[in-house]
Amino acid sequence: MNKLVKLSVFALILASFSALFSVDFDPDEAYDRFKKGFSVGGSLFPTWQGKALLLELDLYGSAEFSNRLGFGVGLPVRFILKNGSGADEIEKTGGIFPKEDWDDARDWVAILNYFHYGNSGDMFYFYFGEQRNRYVGNGSIVGAYFGDLRLYHPQRGVNLEVNTDYAGIDFFMDDVTPPNVVGGRVYLKPLSFLNKESYANNLEIGASYFADVFAPDKITSKTASSGEEERELFKSNAQIFGFDIDFRLLALKYYQLTFYTDINHIVDAGTGLHFGLKHKLMMPGSKDIQILSKWEVRAMESNYVPSYFNTFYDIEREYYKGQSANEPVTNTTKLQHILDLSGGNWTAGYYFDLVFDLTGIFSVGGSFEHNKLYTLVAGEARKYNNYQINTFINLKLFDAFFIDFMITLQSLGEEGKELKNQPYFRGSIAYSINKYFTVGFGAVSKWYLYDYEIGEYRYYMSFSLGAFAGFRF
Repeated sequence: MNKLVKLSVFALILASFSALFSVDFDPDEAYDRFKKGFSVGGSLFPTWQGKALLLELDLYGSAEFSNRLGFGVGLPVRFILKNGSGADEIEKTGGIFPKEDWDDARDWVAILNYFHYGNSGDMFYFYFGEQRNRYVGNGSIVGAYFGDLRLYHPQRGVNLEVNTDYAGIDFFMDDVTPPNVVGGRVYLKPLSFLNKESYANNLEIGASYFADVFAPDKITSKTASSGEEERELFKSNAQIFGFDIDFRLLALKYYQLTFYTDINHIVDAGTGLHFGLKHKLMMPGSKDIQILSKWEVRAMESNYVPSYFNTFYDIEREYYKGQSANEPVTNTTKLQHILDLSGGNWTAGYYFDLVFDLTGIFSVGGSFEHNKLYTLVAGEARKYNNYQINTFINLKLFDAFFIDFMITLQSLGEEGKELKNQPYFRGSIAYSINKYFTVGFGAVSKWYLYDYEIGEYRYYMSFSLGAFAGFRF
């Protein structure tokens, strides 16, 4: 019997890998390394920015007073070891420091890495810090949002939740210096006012509104007073509102099944419909084991995209894909691209994810997404296949080794394949020498603004190797 259980668990792990972190799941909450205690540490690693070589020194500290209250601080300093030339040349201050590192309010606000009170799902939860893998509701408007894609462009956002038996709110702001994406979801359990124990109280009705208040509608170049070319942004705003209905059909001891439907509309653009099922399977045993999965189908107008604020949004808002209707030789912003599309037929898509979680020890999973979307070619709307694949693994071995890795790959079709072979990824391997000292290395991909005249982002990968250590007490 024990052999059969082991084989079953092994089969489930293989199934999770074949499903092909951008899944609505946070394994960090179960890891004891994030619980009560104090820590200090630092990292030292080289950074290549085009032809320029820099050395970055990071000092950090954190204090977790309980599993509900904590904060962290950090001080990053970069030194230019070898400067680039042309578009790769970095403007300096003090002879060795990049000028851009401390010339913005965000650089100083980012010294506070994070602050949190409570945990997501609590009656009251507040978080200030970097936004990673952020979902709101069913993720049909804000899904798998990451705010750390741009090289040395620190963002500190806000998450606020209020959850009661009767109603609640989930507020999201991507940055405070200043914000771009702002909005939230409110929900109501209407039958809870009559009987909280009734089966009908599994019904939840929600409404969402999100906006990129400074979304660039168009980016061109202009000649500055110095005679140099610089980009000019024509700012607008991207607004999306939606309504959703969730109903938990089954709530058994080891299995839960929830049906949901979302209806969203992009202002001045299109409408999308999302229909899905959420599964949660709990397996009995000495360890907490669960399998999570979500299946979703979509129907949408030509000028609608699901999860508008997605993993790559921080780049896509300025540098999306395809060609504009009026200027077919230039890359478009995401808002401009969507607004230029109209009159096309309805199309469809689907989403599937799967997660296996051995709580606090091992988590693996991922998602696969396929949408039939439209793009403009010489002013003509054409349909293309859009794919996105996400995988992640979090592993704790012998209470000493920690492995964390995630990768997101996206294909934008033949007319916008700049990110096709340029995934977003981050990973780290850490080893706890004892309960006080930890060392390790990590890697992360970044983008930086390469061609300032047209706002083109060139893909960039940043590595830190064998260069971080922490002391916990």
